[in-house]
Amino acid sequence: MVRIQDRPPPRRTNLYSCSRAELTTILGRHGFKVCHVDTLFKHLYRHESGSLTPLPKALGRFVRDNFFCALPRIKQLSSSTLDGTTKIQIELADRSLIETVVIPERSRITLCISTQVGCGQRCSFCQTGRMGLVRQLQPSEIVGQFLVARRWLNDNHNRLSKFTAATAISNIVCMGMGEPLDNLEALLDAISILSDRYGAQLAMRKIAVSTIGNPLALQKLLAVYPKIRVALSVHATDFKQRAKIIPSERKWPLSESLRILADHRYLLVQYTLLSGVNDSIDDAQALIKLLAPTAAKVNLIVYNPIRDGRFTATPVTQVKNFQHQLLQGGIRATVRYSKGNDINAACGQLFT
Repeated sequence: MVRIQDRPPPRRTNLYSCSRAELTTILGRHGFKVCHVDTLFKHLYRHESGSLTPLPKALGRFVRDNFFCALPRIKQLSSSTLDGTTKIQIELADRSLIETVVIPERSRITLCISTQVGCGQRCSFCQTGRMGLVRQLQPSEIVGQFLVARRWLNDNHNRLSKFTAATAISNIVCMGMGEPLDNLEALLDAISILSDRYGAQLAMRKIAVSTIGNPLALQKLLAVYPKIRVALSVHATDFKQRAKIIPSERKWPLSESLRILADHRYLLVQYTLLSGVNDSIDDAQALIKLLAPTAAKVNLIVYNPIRDGRFTATPVTQVKNFQHQLLQGGIRATVRYSKGNDINAACGQLFT
């Protein structure tokens, strides 16, 4: 069997970074029939094979000469004894490390993926932000997390007792390391591949992009994927208070992001409760007022402690009271207790 090389020759492109539309354009430009792109995609993403056997010889030669296939590798695994969450530490070609998290839920498996090595936003409650931004991920490195995790699940489904070998990753959340909208072009390509009917076949409603808000990038994201789920990190309603938690508030005001998302049907607001900071009744009422013009649902997140963090978690009774205030004010609100806390795999805890 003739296979694409798994090492990156000079000036060749990783096939896992190419959307089907991009490959169609490239092949068409060189005079090849583009119908074969569908076959190639199926082999890459459904059968996980880099085989060129189904392609005409001339096309196979062109692909082999101009592309290569390479996925990142698993360096380390950590599994929670509390809820079955598994954190996968992934080593990239340049030996940079990222983390992706497999989260078993009631009837599905969600994968939390990273979009950057580190993060440049420096949100004060997030461990990843303390790394700073090391570099952007390529589309192949974003998509690669899904493929590596799927392969690991196929080989180790017995670790998750209620799932079988046929259980697939059904949901993707871009909530791992990095601010997704700071790596917008790579994110758009990765979503295209993950949602492609010949690719990973994930429904758009099953993909969520978490962001602190970047108005221009949000507009571009929604222009390309109007049905994408957006998880907007709010965490405070007052400008000064939010700027202390999320420094980029000074550059990208929350009000601008909410204006863009006001009519978005797939808006989820993330609100991490920090004891004595943003968890009072007045804070709840301010959040109700802020979100009244939107169709947002709120996820109240119980703070996950980080190394040398200055915050503490809001007591459970106060969390419930905050939720009650929102519900009484007509805002849909649920409390999310993050999984994987015991292995530092919960929201805000990823760090390499």
